[in-house]
Amino acid sequence: MALRIQTEPMENRQMALRVEVDQERVDQELRKAARKISNQYRIPGFRQGKAPYSVVVQYVGLPALINEFLEPLGQEVYRQAIEEAKIEPYAMAQLDVDSLEPLTYKFVVPLEPEVDLGDYRNLRLEEPQIEVDEADIQARLEEYREQFAGWREVNRPSQYGDMLTVDVRSVLIPEEGQAPSEETVVLDETDWDITLDKENPLEPPGFDEALLGLRPGEEKEFVLSWPADSQSIYAGKQARFRVKVNTIQAHEAPPLDDAFAQLVGPDFQTLDDLKARIREELEEKRRSQAENEYLEKALDALVAQSKLVYPPVVIEDQLDVMVSEFERQLRRYGIESLEDFLRQSGQTVEEYRESLREQAETIARRNLVISELYRKEGIEVTDEDIEARINAMLGPERAATADDNEDGQATEDLAAEAADVTGQAEPPTAELAEGEADARADDNDATRALRQIMRSGSGRAVLESQILQEKALDRLLMIVRGEELPELPPAELVTQAEPLPTEAGA
Repeated sequence: MALRIQTEPMENRQMALRVEVDQERVDQELRKAARKISNQYRIPGFRQGKAPYSVVVQYVGLPALINEFLEPLGQEVYRQAIEEAKIEPYAMAQLDVDSLEPLTYKFVVPLEPEVDLGDYRNLRLEEPQIEVDEADIQARLEEYREQFAGWREVNRPSQYGDMLTVDVRSVLIPEEGQAPSEETVVLDETDWDITLDKENPLEPPGFDEALLGLRPGEEKEFVLSWPADSQSIYAGKQARFRVKVNTIQAHEAPPLDDAFAQLVGPDFQTLDDLKARIREELEEKRRSQAENEYLEKALDALVAQSKLVYPPVVIEDQLDVMVSEFERQLRRYGIESLEDFLRQSGQTVEEYRESLREQAETIARRNLVISELYRKEGIEVTDEDIEARINAMLGPERAATADDNEDGQATEDLAAEAADVTGQAEPPTAELAEGEADARADDNDATRALRQIMRSGSGRAVLESQILQEKALDRLLMIVRGEELPELPPAELVTQAEPLPTEAGA
């Protein structure tokens, strides 16, 4: 049955469809719904499934019948309407009922985004310079020195930062007018390790300072008191201390010389060797960082000069993926409920989702220009690209693996390996070798199955998307650097770009 369709363009690449359904079709759906309800429920005065339409309407009401088919009919009408109106939706439409008499559906259909990259081949960006100076190298050397620093016994006056091993005895001094009695011992320790710390001194105040300047073997007596507001049980009291320093250790780093370089690793014979390696590592790290930052700037520049018009669902899809990815990360740590996790920080899922919106918009806009870039440039993924990616992930494929497993050669190989290790003519148990062979065969079978998934279907689609994105980004870097580019394909050969799958980051 023909539909009466009205189309109305909306902003942000959306189309409103108002579709009026013929009353004859509505009547058919009403009677189908009545038969369904009559079969499901016993209506007084009639056998199950035998109540006439008018009685069912009177018994359950017309709204109940309409609710039975409103959504499924809407899906059918939507499919028919977009076909008749020759509309290619970008994603699922939003369905609303505009009217019941006559039955009229309203669909808000998201359309394919429109992306105009402008004169993108003349986009240029100055590439950052990579510099590593002596201060950078010296800072890394100091990090290495700190790694190899340790406590070393010294024979000099003590200073802050040293660790002292001391014998200490202290007793309270009787207060004025107090009758002499048995002495109260505060401390009586032998070989007690303390570290002189200016920022976090020991109590009573002045104890660390009193030990400064002492050498190993020296003794000292002094009197200290606790402040009246001290948390100590000796608050407001005085004590006489007798301390003997047994040893002093200083936390020292090794000197920067050839011996230190050899301590860092066997590849370094001299300090200059170590410095050269540090320079290489810093340059490589900064080159990688600079490349990432340069690519980010190139993407932002391409987005800034492009004209993008897209439906809101583009951002909502990106937000869905980002929230789902966060949920997966939580499950890895044994947290099953996103709601419970966010509740601890006083946040709802909706608030968390909204906090990601700006980031989602950045990612989505970048994905749109990348998709248009590889379309305009005619970038494609070949079977060779797919095989290279699979081999990079799983290692090179061995053609003889299947035959070896099928004819039992793997078991014989394992037996020979076991004999070599044990020095016996036969492995300790034939069952062990056969079990290992079975496990190896199972593993090889699983790997072959995984390769096949990656070569076709959804697995291949994922790899193609990754490779397309990488190739498009490489092409963008060539453009902004002003490098020589291949000729653009003829316009008639440039196909519609498939949008990149929405990812948590790009």
